[in-house]
Amino acid sequence: MKPVFRDALPAPALRGWVSRYQIIQLDFRSVAAAPAKAYWPRPACALAFYPRDPEIVSRPSAGLSVTKPRAVLIGQATAMEYRCGGRDFCVFQVEFRPGALFRLTGGLRSVELTDGFVDAEVVLGRDVASAASALSAVDTADAMVPIVDELMSRLVARAEQRRRIDGHAADWAAHQLGVGATGSLSRLADRAGLSTRQLHRSFLDRIGVEPSVFGRIARFDRLLRARNTHHDWDWLSLALDAGYHDHRHMARDFQAFTGLSPSAFYRQELEAPERHFGHLEM
Repeated sequence: MKPVFRDALPAPALRGWVSRYQIIQLDFRSVAAAPAKAYWPRPACALAFYPRDPEIVSRPSAGLSVTKPRAVLIGQATAMEYRCGGRDFCVFQVEFRPGALFRLTGGLRSVELTDGFVDAEVVLGRDVASAASALSAVDTADAMVPIVDELMSRLVARAEQRRRIDGHAADWAAHQLGVGATGSLSRLADRAGLSTRQLHRSFLDRIGVEPSVFGRIARFDRLLRARNTHHDWDWLSLALDAGYHDHRHMARDFQAFTGLSPSAFYRQELEAPERHFGHLEM
C-alpha cells in the first residue's frame, strides 16, 4: 500500500468549525513492529478516527499506556506523548478551530479534556459510531472525506438546534495567538473586548489551557515545523525566527513540553513513522 499523507478542507459550510482534515495511512506489515511517534503538543483540539489498527498512546513519565477507541475527542495537549498506530495504520483527524469543540458539545468545558481524550461515540452519539463503521469499510482518502463531511454537518446542525453557542471573543484571541500575534495578553484581551480575567476564564472553558500556555504551544509548534523546513538553520536562528528571545528561552519550552533538550528531541523525531516514507511535518 502506498503511504498517504493528505490535508483536505472540509465542506465550505463547515470551515467556521473545522480548520482541516488530516488523513494518514501507513503500512508497516512488512516489519516486526511499527515505530512510535514522539508527538509534541499542537495548538488544537480534534476528533480522530482509527479505521484500521488501533492507536496506543503512552506517557512513560506518567506510567500511562492506553489503547484509544476507534473514535476519540482529543483535548488540548501540553506535554509530549508517544503514539503507535500499529502495523496497518490509518487516522482521519478533524482539527477544530478554536472554541469549536466547546460549541459542538453544547458547552463541555475544554479544560476537562486537556492532556486527554474521551470516546467520541459516548459524547456525540450514534452518528459518530455510524461514521466510524463507514470509514472502516472504505480504503481511500477520497472516499473518506464525504463520510466525515456528512457527519460534521449533522453534528453542527444538531449543536445549533439543541443549544446555540455562538463564537466568542476568546476564540478570536486564540486564533491570533495561533498565528503568532505579539504583544501582551492584557492588550489582546482589550482588543477582544474582554478583561484579562474574562479572557483567562474563557480560554479554560473553550480552549482548555490559559492564554499564555496556548500561545507558547503555538510558538513551539511553529518552531518544530520550521525545523523540518529549514534543514540548514541552527537552533538559535530557528528560535529567533519563531519569536523566542534566545536559545535558553527556547530550551525552557523544550523541557516544559517534551522533557528533553532540543537535540535529544530531534534525535527521537528522526525516528518518526512518517520519516520512513520520506515525509516531514511542515
